[in-house]
Amino acid sequence: MMGHGTSTRRKRASGTLGATAAITAALLTLASCSASPPHPAKAPSPGSHGHPAGSGAGQLGSTLAVSDSSGTQLKVTLQKVIDPASDASQYSKPASGKHFAGIKLHIQNKASATYQNNANNETTITLSGGKTLHADYNPIANCGNFDNGQIKLKSGAASTGCVTFQVPKGQKVIKVGYGNTVFPGKNAEWQVS
Repeated sequence: MMGHGTSTRRKRASGTLGATAAITAALLTLASCSASPPHPAKAPSPGSHGHPAGSGAGQLGSTLAVSDSSGTQLKVTLQKVIDPASDASQYSKPASGKHFAGIKLHIQNKASATYQNNANNETTITLSGGKTLHADYNPIANCGNFDNGQIKLKSGAASTGCVTFQVPKGQKVIKVGYGNTVFPGKNAEWQVS
């Protein structure tokens, strides 16, 4: 008899819980359907689909979070895209059929540990033709390349510099990326046109 009473109580309890859950779900669905959105729907910007998992997306001028499994925590701002960029000297010339483009970044360390890396390795651009390029090491006029690409920031410190790329003539920069190339994590990606 005890087993039968326990079974009946369980059935009643689960029936009550099931009914309560169903009513709660129905009320939540009804509330979400009748509530008006706080902001009008915004159409996605061209080219904003398909960014890699684990990346934050923004536009030129926005600050995005970059982090990885090694403990990196950055706030990175794409301040400017200089396309085309001028040579820094007579010894700094792009290859035939190409021009320089400069990506000006402001990087702030938000982690408690010192951040040390090379911005040339961490920054990429995507061209209007769809090709992704890695940095070139030539300097450009009016925007230094951090410390030859090297960044060393204590907790809370920030630095601004340019990363140079050689872009084939007829192409332009449409996207900029920044993220750790060694450890997986959250990368930043900006649409620029």
